[in-house]
Amino acid sequence: MIENIIEIIEKRNRWVKANKENNFESGLKKLLTDLYPDNAHFIYELLQNAEDAHAREVRFILQKNRIEFEHDGSRLFSLEDVEAITSIGFSTKRDDTTNIGKFGVGFKAVFAYTDSPEIESGEFHFRIHDLVVPEVDELSKSPSLEGKTRFVIPFNNPKKTQGKARTEVENLLRALDATTLLFLTNIQKIEYLLPDSSLGYIERIESESNRYEISVQQPGELVPSSTWFLKFDKEVQVADEEPESEAVKTCRIAVAFGLSSVEKQTNTKKKKSSNKEKNTANSESAQEWKIVPMEPGRVCIYFPADKETSNLLFHIHAPFASTVARDSVRDCLGNLALRDHLAKLLAESMHVIRDQGLLNIRTLAVLPNDKDTLSEFYKPLRQRLVQEFKDEDLTPMKRGGHAATSGIFRGPKSLSDLIDDDDLVMLLGNNYVPPVWIVNPQQRNQREDNFLSSLNIEEWKSNDLGTALSKMGSKNLNKWMCTKPEEWVLDFYQFLNGQENLWQQKGIRNYPPEGPLRTKA
Repeated sequence: MIENIIEIIEKRNRWVKANKENNFESGLKKLLTDLYPDNAHFIYELLQNAEDAHAREVRFILQKNRIEFEHDGSRLFSLEDVEAITSIGFSTKRDDTTNIGKFGVGFKAVFAYTDSPEIESGEFHFRIHDLVVPEVDELSKSPSLEGKTRFVIPFNNPKKTQGKARTEVENLLRALDATTLLFLTNIQKIEYLLPDSSLGYIERIESESNRYEISVQQPGELVPSSTWFLKFDKEVQVADEEPESEAVKTCRIAVAFGLSSVEKQTNTKKKKSSNKEKNTANSESAQEWKIVPMEPGRVCIYFPADKETSNLLFHIHAPFASTVARDSVRDCLGNLALRDHLAKLLAESMHVIRDQGLLNIRTLAVLPNDKDTLSEFYKPLRQRLVQEFKDEDLTPMKRGGHAATSGIFRGPKSLSDLIDDDDLVMLLGNNYVPPVWIVNPQQRNQREDNFLSSLNIEEWKSNDLGTALSKMGSKNLNKWMCTKPEEWVLDFYQFLNGQENLWQQKGIRNYPPEGPLRTKA
């Protein structure tokens, strides 16, 4: 094993010597480290390494002059990993759809902060200098690190003071939030210790029915905050974007909605053992859930892509081909395929949301509508969703349940409150089966209403009522009204009294054309 590392060292030293002879060294180092515009971006590279190693828990320890990173990943470093992490343009990530690994520069982000990162994992303990040269002299293994991997990043880059490096790293650690863990498969907890001995962490707790709780403890805060998500993921097949490759890759994509719990009060009767005591109503709390908007909705390539804007109100993840810093999505056919898979997953998730009792009128406010300013890349998500509502029983109905948009109606609340589903079916004929009225949004022109408008549901208004009544004839109309209670009849006439367009008389100025229930002159 030592002989193999020595061979790598010799090859790397020859490369470094050639660069120095050609005055390439400083330019190459600047090029590689400047690829990452974000401060302390290497934190995400370390997390990605831990995720790939199947770590469950990771820990950052920030000190005045360095940061240490440990993880419990079961996949320890191999000789191939040593060669990959000290190379440029080589990676062990053969199936990395993002192609970031293929640049072989991900780990090079640490060199904006250090000249000599140190790695200890499995049989290997080495330091890297001159970007690519591993060094093993006088480095002993740490007994306490058995079965773990450790990175040590000393703040010794002469172009960045230790104070500035420490501040930038601390700021990024404090900025880690629930989305940092949301789309990772392996890592369950990220912990970080700051120089003042304050501790912060992010922890994901998986629940039932696709629900995930992510707890965030900010340093100095007494109580952690919790964010709940309803997440759907699946594996899909996409073609390798390399022109010469015909391979198909398996990729994991995901969609996550925000969840909020609501305490619902229910009254129950509890009978006392003594006959002298009366039954008392006891209030019990039951937990309900509702889907809430995520503002802003994040596009994630495992971690949030900070410069990518979807204008959606939920989070999405795919291993998109991206810029080197993973902060935005590139234009390529592979990304279009991943986007289309996401659109299908979004549509499929509506069925599960419905079956869990969460697809109600409020949920529609979270879904994209045609008034949202989605970019061309993300519009197919909305289009696929609209088609799913048109074809499947997903639209919330006034009577309860859900229906496809063909054969259902929307109309003013005052009308749908008066003419129920059975009445409407009777008025329309036998081609319809209840339920036919959709749920009315509380307000027009709000997000719920805009989404329903994008479904192009047929509208049924007072004029349609007048036309239907006029076709019934007085005999059938009287027979129908005789089945109604007196209170309904009063409401019915009160409604008609407010619909002048149904009663307009000929010859009265400023009236539109006569209505279907016009009083004969």
